[in-house]
Amino acid sequence: MHGNASDLRLTPLPSPAMHRTRLPAAVLVTGLLAMAALATGCAQSKVPTDAQVTLTGQITRPDGAPAGNLRLALTRVPDLGELAFQGIPVAVTLGTACLADNPPPLCKLLQQATTDGQGTFAIHMNGSDVQGSFGTATTFDLAAQLPRSGSEVDGPSVRAGFEIQRTDVTVPTLRFWHPDHVTVGGDARTTTLDWAPITDVNDYTAHFSVNGQEIWSDQAAATMDSRAFEDANGVVHISAAASADGPDTTFKLFYTSQGVGFRGRAGAPESRGKPCVAEQQPCQLTDGSFDHPLPESAWAYVDLGGPQPVGTVFARANQAGSLTVETSDDARNWTTRATGDGQFAKITLPVGITARYVRVHGAAGSRITGLTQLSVWP
Repeated sequence: MHGNASDLRLTPLPSPAMHRTRLPAAVLVTGLLAMAALATGCAQSKVPTDAQVTLTGQITRPDGAPAGNLRLALTRVPDLGELAFQGIPVAVTLGTACLADNPPPLCKLLQQATTDGQGTFAIHMNGSDVQGSFGTATTFDLAAQLPRSGSEVDGPSVRAGFEIQRTDVTVPTLRFWHPDHVTVGGDARTTTLDWAPITDVNDYTAHFSVNGQEIWSDQAAATMDSRAFEDANGVVHISAAASADGPDTTFKLFYTSQGVGFRGRAGAPESRGKPCVAEQQPCQLTDGSFDHPLPESAWAYVDLGGPQPVGTVFARANQAGSLTVETSDDARNWTTRATGDGQFAKITLPVGITARYVRVHGAAGSRITGLTQLSVWP
């Protein structure tokens, strides 16, 4: 990190929330939805069904000036009841995607508002709007984004996540973070990142998205493994997170930089275009498109066509928690090689392994639903 630090002051979120919440622009939510639902599913709503609820706050530009005439999107994160019984898809986009003129279906109870000349806003709802399918408290997501400027792919964005447990809620002032530079470069082995930091903030997350679909997210560092970016043509953002206590809730605040264009330089993995099978059905985890999330499955494997060196496996949009990587020469007898976890998991195998088939599965009883790509590298 180099350059002039922003004077934006943040209170960091406790680990690991800094690196588990997916951020704009157009963010892959998948496991976040289930985690948020689990986190709130046991708390009953304190808001009467027939009450009137008002949400207020202010949004400012990076220099502290009011962000007037700016569109906002307020979205309710679906709870477990909706995920299970209403057929809401797990792998979707959220965040600034809900600012679009035609937002995706998962923008539940979407309300779009516009700030006034002082950057303030007021959003009105019914008490029934802030309750989940079983009368539980639910999590809301408020997002805003500045227009892009110059060579930026998109402008900086800011987001707040919170529960509504009272009839009057004031969101802390949301101030955009617009670092004076975000640069990305490197070669086939190493991708380099550089950005102007926020004062006294040391932890950042790097996000790489393609056509609005996040395909990799990890703790941001000066250098990252280029294989995570493959040969994809996408957008890089840097984000930081913070928290603020409020009455009956904790606001989780996310600040995301402007987006810069970047094409991955590692090329395609050896698994690209090879046959993929998920529970005896063909799958699209090797097509390089990142936009065909796996239906509900317990396992999936890639057929490399013959014995090949297998050194590292990248699993993208993993919702299973822990993942196990196995190899086989006949797709019947499997040997466990390594384990890993994380929504975007890089799993390194012991040196010297060759195999034709590479399989991943979650812990006993879990599913790998939502997985978007399974990339195998020598």
